[in-house]
Amino acid sequence: MTNIFTDSHDESPITIIKQTMSVSLSDDGVPMVSFATNRGKGSGAQSMPIAEFADYVSALEAIVESGIPEEENRTYTAAEMVQRTISQTDGVISFRVRDGKGSKPAKIPTDSFSETVELLRSTVDAVKSAGDSLSK
Repeated sequence: MTNIFTDSHDESPITIIKQTMSVSLSDDGVPMVSFATNRGKGSGAQSMPIAEFADYVSALEAIVESGIPEEENRTYTAAEMVQRTISQTDGVISFRVRDGKGSKPAKIPTDSFSETVELLRSTVDAVKSAGDSLSK
């Protein structure tokens, strides 16, 4: 017998972030943080310079408090890209940290968005410290 639900997508964003968050150096030597919020086709890792991570989390916190802003060509920081791309459809909040070909959105169920942002906030200092250790 074969289970037809073997490719289950019912893991929470909290669990997936905890399993996937890592820091590394980019090819250019920039300390980066990367994590996924969900699994499967049509979504990908959120990856950004560690220097932008705290502002990225702050942008998400502002959205938790104030709601999703209205829509606006230049290069945006991870926090600005969240503000530009965030949307909510069918109980899922979706946003990206970069633009262009291959850019995949984070997708987080509305009912766990606030808790997901709280988890990210709790990692800001650890991510910065880990990034600092990469630069030495």
